[in-house]
Amino acid sequence: MKTRVSTLVAGLAIAGALTIVGAGTAAAVTSAGPAGNGVCATQATASRKTATAETLRAFGDCEIARRLTTLTTLSSKVSAATVLTASDKSALSAIFSSTTSGLNDLKATIDAETSLPALRTDITKIATEFRVYLVVAPQTHLTIAADGVLASQSRFTQINTNLAARIAKAQAAGKDVTAAQADLDAMNKHEADAVALATGLPAKLLALTPAQYNAGTAGPVIASARTSLTTARNDLKSAVASAQACRAALKTLGF
Repeated sequence: MKTRVSTLVAGLAIAGALTIVGAGTAAAVTSAGPAGNGVCATQATASRKTATAETLRAFGDCEIARRLTTLTTLSSKVSAATVLTASDKSALSAIFSSTTSGLNDLKATIDAETSLPALRTDITKIATEFRVYLVVAPQTHLTIAADGVLASQSRFTQINTNLAARIAKAQAAGKDVTAAQADLDAMNKHEADAVALATGLPAKLLALTPAQYNAGTAGPVIASARTSLTTARNDLKSAVASAQACRAALKTLGF
């Protein structure tokens, strides 16, 4: 995403950040998929109708493959996310690597297992020990979204510098810049509010584990982060609107 400092495109300067935050929060809401539904429905039905080592193994292998595909998709999103900090990108990559390794090890166990009770226990572990859809996916999307909000700071700083300089020129020329200054102040407040909401979220999200989700402590953190980032996105939209209003006010003054 290119940084634009011209006030003619002040609103567009952080359009990418708004898109990232919006997509991140939406993806975090919709990323979960219950085991057995969708791509593994056929295998799930077969394992319920006739529970044999073969049908259970096929269901387990499908659920693992589904998650491995999701992890590959998430990894691609992280690689393409220009707003992610290097440390957050590294942390997410480590999560994907360890989760992928764990799932592959579990697949090997399932493929070698012949006991039905043991197979059922192993299949349960696919969700409970890895939580790709309830932890890793929202963890990824929300971290990208939070970093997107934080990355918007530099763009707004440049916009503020540009608009403040124009306000100073207009004021020096004897113009009433009250409205323009109020709009600029509003822009800065909205941006500060958004940043405050996002600050610290990546660290909290990246520390989450499937065990914490099972214990009931990770879910509230994810829900809170989702709410905060939805509000932060609205704050950024308000900041854009205030920047545009400031530009319009200066334009009426001839600056």
